[in-house]
Amino acid sequence: MTLLIYGAGGLGREVLSALQASGEHVSGFVVDPGFPVTDIRGLPVRAERLEALPDPVARFVLAVGDGRARQRAALSLGASTAFVTVRHPAAVIGSCVSVGKGTMIIGPCNITTDVSIGAHGLINPGCTIAHDCVLGDFVNLGPSCALAGRVTIQEGANLGVGVCVAPGVVIGAWSTVGAGAVVIRDVEPGSTVVGVPARPIRRGG
Repeated sequence: MTLLIYGAGGLGREVLSALQASGEHVSGFVVDPGFPVTDIRGLPVRAERLEALPDPVARFVLAVGDGRARQRAALSLGASTAFVTVRHPAAVIGSCVSVGKGTMIIGPCNITTDVSIGAHGLINPGCTIAHDCVLGDFVNLGPSCALAGRVTIQEGANLGVGVCVAPGVVIGAWSTVGAGAVVIRDVEPGSTVVGVPARPIRRGG
């Protein structure tokens, strides 16, 4: 069955490498109309809108870095679409770990035990996810994030490079945690926090 990667930027190429390392045959890339590249590493790049694709039996990986964009793409393709979960062979994944459809684990990382990861997430190289963590759909973990035990990352939250999260913390839906932050308290949904320890960014004056 055809396997297509939606998105042909840096993440798309990382996903291609992870899939090929896992022995998957990738058929090509799909991008939005206007993308200037027609070939990546010998694979065709199709510039078409997702809802107009003629191939109903294709499998997909949504390799775009923005969680909202992945959410829109998933809705465009519909609930019946087959989404491929990407697991780089260098990733160490322990017992009782569930990984949702379409989630991308694209390099060496360590996921210990009793962890739940939702659909269409992005786990970058160098991440550590300890016991009893729960990650929602469309979550992004930047390179070298470290989640201690019992951390909850709600839908669409975006953690930058090198973020550390203390045990039991809840990071709210569609929030953003700046690179290098150390999160020791819960983060409100939709907010942005930065620093050590992480604090909300004040809006306005």
